Amino acid sequence: MEDDKLFASSSHPRRRPRRRPHRSIGTGQFVIGTSKVRPRMGDSFKRAEKMGIYMKLYNFEPEEKSNKASGTIAYEIVRTADNSKVIEFSEEITALEGSASQMILKKLLPLSSMEPGQYTLKITVTDKLRNQSLTQSAQFSIT
Repeated sequence: MEDDKLFASSSHPRRRPRRRPHRSIGTGQFVIGTSKVRPRMGDSFKRAEKMGIYMKLYNFEPEEKSNKASGTIAYEIVRTADNSKVIEFSEEITALEGSASQMILKKLLPLSSMEPGQYTLKITVTDKLRNQSLTQSAQFSIT
């Protein structure tokens, strides 16, 4: 990991998180911030479930005066069968917990409105001050 480049952990779909006591924040296996995230064995979800998205983001350029990061996260879910966008939205990184050096992305997406099938989740993170972007994607299915 280079200090001057935007970097992210993997973005595999996950199960719902369990809250952790504050005294154990960041300790133990599969702990991200205040949540213990259970890895999902496989990439299949039921429509009644929510898909958890968890990533650690590193090395945003801090603003000179506020020492805060400036950037966006864009989410896109595409149905594989016809390449149509099912979900598309973005948010400012100021909504995330953490600092410019390390931020934590935690998002739960309800799947109830999506039809059974194969999908691709694409997440694009942009550091506005460094003018750098990174994109990660993951395949999943809904049964």
